[in-house]
Amino acid sequence: MARERRKNFRVEWNSEASIYDFDGDWTYACVVKDFSNGGAKITGVPVHDLPDRFMLRFLRGPNGARGCHVLWRSPDTLGVEFTDAVMEGARKTRRISRDVNV
Repeated sequence: MARERRKNFRVEWNSEASIYDFDGDWTYACVVKDFSNGGAKITGVPVHDLPDRFMLRFLRGPNGARGCHVLWRSPDTLGVEFTDAVMEGARKTRRISRDVNV
């Protein structure tokens, strides 16, 4: 039996997602085959056209976008590690504090 070497437990997912650059200049639809807290396996994209770093946004499931770094490439699949914490997809709001003197 082979010993598991992954750092994080991986979940089979098969969910639509999108890949885009940090400036929002291009987007590719893709399928996340499985993912964990540390990374994901992605299919359905032109593997050799993608840079080594990009953003991944899940269309269902985990909210937000994740920064990714490509660890490996096969002819039709990418293995990526997440390079940042979850970035909320919702609108960000600022908390404004006011000093009120009555």
